Amino acid sequence: MKNTMQRRKFIRSSAAIFTALPFAGSPFGFANNFFLADELSVFKFRFGKISCTIFRDFVFKYLAKDFFTNATEPELSQLLVKYRATPDSIPSPFIALLLEFDNKKVLIDTGAGYSEKEVIINGRPIPFKGVLQELLLKQGIKKDEITHVILTHFHPDHIGGIFDDNAKLIYPNAQFITHEDEWNYWSTEQALSRSAVFRYFIEKNVQGLKYHNLKLITGDFAEVLPGITAIKAEGHTQGHIGLAIESKKKKLLYISDTFLHPGHVEHLDWETSYDSDHEKAKQSRIKMLELAHQENMLVNAFHFDFPGLGRIDKLKNSWVWNYSNE
Repeated sequence: MKNTMQRRKFIRSSAAIFTALPFAGSPFGFANNFFLADELSVFKFRFGKISCTIFRDFVFKYLAKDFFTNATEPELSQLLVKYRATPDSIPSPFIALLLEFDNKKVLIDTGAGYSEKEVIINGRPIPFKGVLQELLLKQGIKKDEITHVILTHFHPDHIGGIFDDNAKLIYPNAQFITHEDEWNYWSTEQALSRSAVFRYFIEKNVQGLKYHNLKLITGDFAEVLPGITAIKAEGHTQGHIGLAIESKKKKLLYISDTFLHPGHVEHLDWETSYDSDHEKAKQSRIKMLELAHQENMLVNAFHFDFPGLGRIDKLKNSWVWNYSNE
């Protein structure tokens, strides 16, 4: 717990958080966040026979009005004090999880990506400077060693690191795995017309996968690989998934963006601008909470304080998030 508190303190005090550049027609904006790809951006642990590494690719500043759209002012003020945040600055990491077992190197999500040049969207230059590639290299992981890439959904902070600036696969030997519902939705003009940023990321990082080693999974509780099961958690996006990972009777639940903040665990009715269907998102939250609690699973959350590991507790009719590495 001491190490966890130190990491949380580092996020609050050391991450460079500047003014976000909002994208027109989209809730997404990227802050000019630059930080060193150092040892504080890597967290390693053993899970059964699986060697796990969590990488912090990027840090983002969210606004409370987008994160908690229907929270009352007194409730929101109390939450912001509890988590040492402000209405215009809720720091949130973007992560990737690497699983190494049985001669496999499985990467879950690919971060925001890195581009040598600024990307012009709606006439504005936007820098994408994720450090996942540098962190992998520092851990001795070569890009061509990645055997599988699981994409939990197609929002920019999860798919930015699939192709490089020259339209080449960053992980050339990997099989790319995602849910059929997610693939089908983002293949429509309706989805692409939502905003310029969505169109840019889908056209650059997703559409080209159909010419490579792509596997679409279907249904709920679908086996992705031995020991890894995809769980439908729609509502954030149409085909959003979480992942149940099991090894030697130990269980880890990767919830991706089912929850964006611990406040959404405590307040299931609180909505966010980033979910496509609030009612479905709420039902997915309940589904994941009950699974994690009943199965006594360690949980990994994409946007919680790095490394985003913790446990779910239930007190009477309320759910509680507790940061924990065990």
